[in-house]
Amino acid sequence: MDSLRYGILGPLRLVHAQGQPLKAAKPRQLLATLLLHPNRFVSTDLIADALWESNPPRSATANIRTYVRALRGVLQDAGLPAPIDTSAAGYSIEVGVDELDASLFESLLAEGGHLRDAGDGRQAMQVLSRAYSLWRGRPLEDLPMPAAWEGSIARLEAQHRGLVDTLLDLRLEYGDASGAAVLLSARLTDDPYDEQLWRRLVDALVAAGRVGEARAAYAKAVQTLADELDIKPGPELEAAGARAENGRSANWPNPGIPADRTAERPSPAAPPGPMAAPELTDPVRPPSQLPLDLADFSGRQDHLEQLRDLVCGRDPVRPPIAVITGAPGTGKTSLAVRLGHLVREHFPDGQIYLDMHGATQPRDPAAALTDLLLSLNLPDFAIPTDPERRSAMLRSELASRRVLIILDDVATAGQVAALMPGTGASAVVVTSRNRLMDLAGASTPLDTFDDHEAAGLLASVAGAGRIDPSSPEAEEILTACANLPLAIRIVGSRLAQRPDLSARELARRLRDETSRLDELSIGELAVRTSADLSYDALSSEEARLYRLIGHFAVGVFSARALEAVASPAAVRRSLDRLIEVNLVRISSVDDRGTARYRVHDLLRLHALGVGTDEQQAQAVRDVETVVDAILNKLRRANDALSFEYFGVLEHTGPLTAPDPSPFTDADAIAWLDSERSTFVPAIRAAAQNGLHEYAWRIAAAWGPYLDLRAGFDDWNGSHQQGLLSAVECGDRHGEAIMHRNLGQLAVYQDDWDTARRHFDAAAQAFAEVGDRLGEGVAAVGLGTWLRERGERDAGLAQYEKAIEAFVEDGNANAEALARTAAANVYLVRGDLVTARRYLAQAFVIAVRRADAHREAKVRRRIAALRVTQGRHEEAVRQLRKALAIFDGMGDDHCAAYTRALLGRALTERGEVAASRKTLLDAMDIGHRLGDRSVEGQAAQYLGELYLSTGSLENARRTLERAARVWQQAGNDAAAADCRRLLVGSETGVTAG
Repeated sequence: MDSLRYGILGPLRLVHAQGQPLKAAKPRQLLATLLLHPNRFVSTDLIADALWESNPPRSATANIRTYVRALRGVLQDAGLPAPIDTSAAGYSIEVGVDELDASLFESLLAEGGHLRDAGDGRQAMQVLSRAYSLWRGRPLEDLPMPAAWEGSIARLEAQHRGLVDTLLDLRLEYGDASGAAVLLSARLTDDPYDEQLWRRLVDALVAAGRVGEARAAYAKAVQTLADELDIKPGPELEAAGARAENGRSANWPNPGIPADRTAERPSPAAPPGPMAAPELTDPVRPPSQLPLDLADFSGRQDHLEQLRDLVCGRDPVRPPIAVITGAPGTGKTSLAVRLGHLVREHFPDGQIYLDMHGATQPRDPAAALTDLLLSLNLPDFAIPTDPERRSAMLRSELASRRVLIILDDVATAGQVAALMPGTGASAVVVTSRNRLMDLAGASTPLDTFDDHEAAGLLASVAGAGRIDPSSPEAEEILTACANLPLAIRIVGSRLAQRPDLSARELARRLRDETSRLDELSIGELAVRTSADLSYDALSSEEARLYRLIGHFAVGVFSARALEAVASPAAVRRSLDRLIEVNLVRISSVDDRGTARYRVHDLLRLHALGVGTDEQQAQAVRDVETVVDAILNKLRRANDALSFEYFGVLEHTGPLTAPDPSPFTDADAIAWLDSERSTFVPAIRAAAQNGLHEYAWRIAAAWGPYLDLRAGFDDWNGSHQQGLLSAVECGDRHGEAIMHRNLGQLAVYQDDWDTARRHFDAAAQAFAEVGDRLGEGVAAVGLGTWLRERGERDAGLAQYEKAIEAFVEDGNANAEALARTAAANVYLVRGDLVTARRYLAQAFVIAVRRADAHREAKVRRRIAALRVTQGRHEEAVRQLRKALAIFDGMGDDHCAAYTRALLGRALTERGEVAASRKTLLDAMDIGHRLGDRSVEGQAAQYLGELYLSTGSLENARRTLERAARVWQQAGNDAAAADCRRLLVGSETGVTAG
């Protein structure tokens, strides 16, 4: 069931999501509604009924669209990229049978029924038991239950009741009396007055040899019937009670009543001779070995509740085993000890704690068996010498007791396999730095604290008045600790024990990464020491990769990025081991199944400091190998792109490394998409290791993709560091490229002052190094800046200057762009003849070069000319061709501008519905990309459309948005146009 992603058979659950990624009530209700009807379109009416019962708001349809967008984003961020499809029929979520517990439940139910009908009852019992285990409570019990769900939930619950009846018969038929008792207990929770159920429970417990529990169950039945119905048990139930009273000796203590072990178990026979054991006269007390609970324990409340429910469960066929794993310093032992103290009263036969020393010198399992048996008050002479017999004796002892065993710091599953109970109500809690994937049990992986938990622990350990958890100093300290519980406990203890140490001074000391781990040490607590234990367990190959990751992984990274230093199999083998010991963790998995990895910041600092000087030098050489491979692969990807980039690439010569498998255009885009999260961290890693030439070149080589995908955040992050690195290594050409690209980004984001500063710096640097192509590209940027600021003549002069540079350089693609830009100015000036001539020249260049992307951009400008000429039919045709090209390439940015103009053209043709949808799409894309210009333009066109159709309220709301967005973009003239339209609508003057 590892592939389960969604759960509705109980509280709504996103199985692979960390924390609580979906908190808002309406999106949760929406997701639940779709999951109740998987892979089928659910109408908006049914969704509205589920979200608002019988009183949906007027904006219900729009609200649902908003919730769907939000839900898609949340699921994708949580690593659950289930597609939510949209059609005229409504919305549908696509999930596989094994991804949704309800679908898997129905599949197993059908399979079990088929097996039973075929006469294979034992196999049917196993399959139906799997189906039964999927239920965690009433379906969607944590959400309000609208009438729209009643039919679906009633069907599931009816199936569940039928399953219980069938499974009960099968378990009794095949001698699984204990399993039958579990089912009967669950049924009695829902129907406590059914005498037949009580009778069958009593008989099942007797058959399982649990006579004490059978007697207790009969007593409870008698009391329940008397208290609630004022009746005595019938003859059949009374007979079952008699059978329990006269049954064989109990192997099970009555629930909640500690057993007197000295009276119940005869003393082992004493060995003959002088070594005979003395008779024990003192009462035997159950072990109570839990370490001292932390007085300032903080956080992990959700984990505690889940673990408490697990270890206190009462399914004696499967004793609960909880496995707590996590990186060094995440608080595994503290959590296990706190849990032990919370549940002590549920384990009256004792609580045993064993440190298995997994990170240092793992304790021998045979010796651990002896320790456990001695803790259970068995005399040492009675303990077998053979480890297998010791393990069997332990299972026998635990079968008749309720004991909690905490096995702390376990190295491997094999170390504790012989220590596990076989049946009964004892529970085991295992903690380990390793994942222990081959140990049967419920795994609870621990990550670092969230911000709230981290602040709470810091304040608790530091003591009253020592630090304000909401202060800037506290935030800086917690950031330096990266929310690692051990690190927070150390800094809190330092504040508590050093009244002369202020929070501000401690924060200052932690700023220096080179000494941070030294600061995170007090007494026997040290982050470095804790991480050393895990590092020392690595092989030389694994340790080398760990050191490389420390130098390279300043963010998320992929396994493929590391394959330049070793074979893919070797990298994955070492990476698997690092994940297993929790030195590296999986950050996310995309829809292709490709994992992204991350290393905790403090572990990264640890990796930077381990190893000999030569090993550290090798790690830097490995980083250079990795970033060199990334740069060369970026160059190969750029060579394969079907469009020519308008900008200056960092490299135009032959590749410096052989091309083992040439990219196609689709392959290149797919690779760039899949590795997108790797490049910014790689640039930072290159800079931090002094490889500045690689840092700015990777940023520049990434430029074409960033422009295509409108990756503004990545664009800024990569190029800011790229600029610093170009300055650091004194590469003026690199500086020029970085300045130009940052200027273009600022234009897209309407940051005009920043754009001008970068364009001026780029123009100067390109002129210094004699790069005519660069001079022309910078001139186009300046021309656009001047045009958008209302200085059209000055802008046109820059465009003409750029055309001259491009013709001189022989770059026809850039020439086509500059002519298109100049045509736009002529168009605004009303010189349609010159505009048409420039556009015709640009179109011919694009077609002859087979540059579809440039062709689409020119078509968009030709369409603007046709709109000005009133030839709207031609405009629409040109725009639809351009939009098909942009959408096919995945260029949302250019497509948004095309949609805005298409919406306007459709309005002029009277296609109101199509125009409205197109403009809404353009607004949404512009808002998502952060491009206020396209958002404002589309909103203004839509407002004008509403005015023309007399929809004044919609017009007012949309034009207000357009004016606000234009104002944010710094376009005061456009904002004023929108306000004039608003005034006209209020006075009854509409656009026509």
